[in-house]
Amino acid sequence: MEIAKVWRIISQRFSVSSFITFGLFLVLTITILHFDARTRKIEEKSTANRFLFKKSLDDKAVHTPRPGPGSLYTRWGRTKCPRVVGGSPYNDTGGGSNLLCLPNDPIWANYAGGDANGGHIYGSEYQHYFNEKKIFSYANAESIQDHNVPCAVCLTQQPAVVMMLPAMTQCYAGWTAEYSGYLMTEGHAEKGRHEYVCVWTMHQKLIQQVTETKMEPYYIL
Repeated sequence: MEIAKVWRIISQRFSVSSFITFGLFLVLTITILHFDARTRKIEEKSTANRFLFKKSLDDKAVHTPRPGPGSLYTRWGRTKCPRVVGGSPYNDTGGGSNLLCLPNDPIWANYAGGDANGGHIYGSEYQHYFNEKKIFSYANAESIQDHNVPCAVCLTQQPAVVMMLPAMTQCYAGWTAEYSGYLMTEGHAEKGRHEYVCVWTMHQKLIQQVTETKMEPYYIL
């Protein structure tokens, strides 16, 4: 009888202990599941934020101005994409000092002429007097004396910084030469002040030859 009672007490205690253990295990499992759910939400929110941030950067990149395919420069003495060189006449003391590469078919805005005080723009002509010395190549033009000077506005194929290197016959290492030529500007006795330009070694001439006493002459240095 005593043995049966003892056994019943042990069985009851064991059941209570098992129940307590199971309860603790259940609480721990719920806690872990809750923790996993919170962690998953945090990760999902972080992923969503990263996606929105990346999308924001991508959207900004779309609307941000990007550099063009290349850089513009003027090739003096070339007739491809033909234009004509113009500037102030040699005997004017006023007016602009820079040379212009003018189109053959200008588009006028509100045209109004007749202003006697305005500056003048004339074409330019070759006046180097060095035909006998063969400084230039005559592959494109044998006689260019007194002919109008052409020019062409060119675009490099890649983004670049364009500059003229005076007193150099070749570029520095790693640079790309677009063309080479000779420095020319107005004569030392002229009244105007004009920029130095590099005229293409294989210079060309415009087909139309215009005789004009006020043409801006091009002399070699």
